[in-house]
Amino acid sequence: MADTNPTVPRSATISGSDLLQWRRELLREGGSSAELDWLLDTGAGLSWQQQQALRLDPHSTTEIRQSLSQLTELWQRYRQQQQPLQYLVGRCRWREFELSVGPGVLIPRPETELLVDVACQLMADRPTGSQLWADLGCGSGCLALGLAAAFPHSRGFAVENDPQALRIAARNLQRAAGQIQLLGGSWWSPLIPWAGHLDLVVSNPPYIPTATLEHLDPIVRDHEPRAALDGGADGLDSFRALLQGIDTLAPGGWLVVEHMQGQASTLAQLFASAGLETLEHHQDIEGNDRFLAGRARTVR
Repeated sequence: MADTNPTVPRSATISGSDLLQWRRELLREGGSSAELDWLLDTGAGLSWQQQQALRLDPHSTTEIRQSLSQLTELWQRYRQQQQPLQYLVGRCRWREFELSVGPGVLIPRPETELLVDVACQLMADRPTGSQLWADLGCGSGCLALGLAAAFPHSRGFAVENDPQALRIAARNLQRAAGQIQLLGGSWWSPLIPWAGHLDLVVSNPPYIPTATLEHLDPIVRDHEPRAALDGGADGLDSFRALLQGIDTLAPGGWLVVEHMQGQASTLAQLFASAGLETLEHHQDIEGNDRFLAGRARTVR
């Protein structure tokens, strides 16, 4: 996490010339300008527009919520130790939310934002306010917050088995405490009291084949929780576990998952074998199959 030494000021005033010189010095040592801009935005509270204004007027000043020396320390830890910037800062922007993140929870990815959009399409014909939904393996709680915002009069459940992730999710879900109930447990098991009544269930489960994990970027492989990444020998173990609980869905209810590129065909076969109907493939921003939706039978 970011340095919280109380002897170090938590904010500082900088000028445009200070920013330009600091930025040049750090980038001279290597690294991505986009990642450094992200650190300034999320870590220092200096938006891209504010950064541009300072560059255009080097004599202008602004306040940042961490000093340049603090930001330099975070950048060096990121570059030298390959620690995720999101963990170092303790925050991550996702859709319209600024989320708490840290070791023990998967860092929310931009592509996962589209899962909320897919859910909105599938639920468009449901009466407003009647939706009952769940996010299984909620991690940081990002999907649950996205669904709560998309369906403001609905009720939802966020389910997570890992104690560290539960603590982080609890912080993030405070803003929607009246709408989302956080439940500890594995997959469907905490939802037994609502069996047969869930209109929508989403999940972004572990889906990377075990052998593939060793080839991931070290910043992911060595720091993000393995349990949130490792999908077993073929990457599909978590999906098999999910499909064992589809009777918890309401008749006609949807199960929507994110999956790895190349898994769509095999996963569709698993969905069909489990009894899900009306299978729909949805794509990511690059046009690759990334999400699969299946609907429970309307008559059982």
